[in-house]
Amino acid sequence: MVATNNIKLYLMEFNKLVRTQLFPILQKYGFEIVEEFKNIVRFQSSVMKVNVVFNNYDKSHLVEIGKRGEALYSLNDNAVKELFSSELSIEQVTSEIFVQNLSLLFKQQKGVEILKGSIEPLDNFIKLQSEHYTSELVKRQALEAASKTWKANDYITFVKSIDKIGIDKIPQSYLLKYKIAMQKL
Repeated sequence: MVATNNIKLYLMEFNKLVRTQLFPILQKYGFEIVEEFKNIVRFQSSVMKVNVVFNNYDKSHLVEIGKRGEALYSLNDNAVKELFSSELSIEQVTSEIFVQNLSLLFKQQKGVEILKGSIEPLDNFIKLQSEHYTSELVKRQALEAASKTWKANDYITFVKSIDKIGIDKIPQSYLLKYKIAMQKL
């Protein structure tokens, strides 16, 4: 029975941290708590939404921000570094550090701007990150296809594949194969 009570106290602790440390900052900008579940607190202002979540399964945290009625964007350490010019971490940290660091970020000018509805920098960062991920995925797929043509001794198709990717964007090992393939043509 004691262990069960300790677990219940621990589970409620995340929400309490959010309400006591983060909510006062959000209140200054017109936010109120609109929903609360175990390890989830959702805030809303007349313009914005903020969701703060603790995933007990993998002990991870999530904060989503966006305009009401629009897409919500997740903040991660890369976004924190880029948008806030900060080394504060919100990934792979304890709940206490997560909430404390979020509070510090939302007290900064950039954080206040986001809370007031200026999410264009966050939107642009997420789009750029997505484009980078997609281009890396396409490049990996193209390199895999080039490898198959290399193994089949199809040097013409190999060279065409590498040319499509761009000689300056390929790993060193492919550069050597490219030079060999060019000699064999």
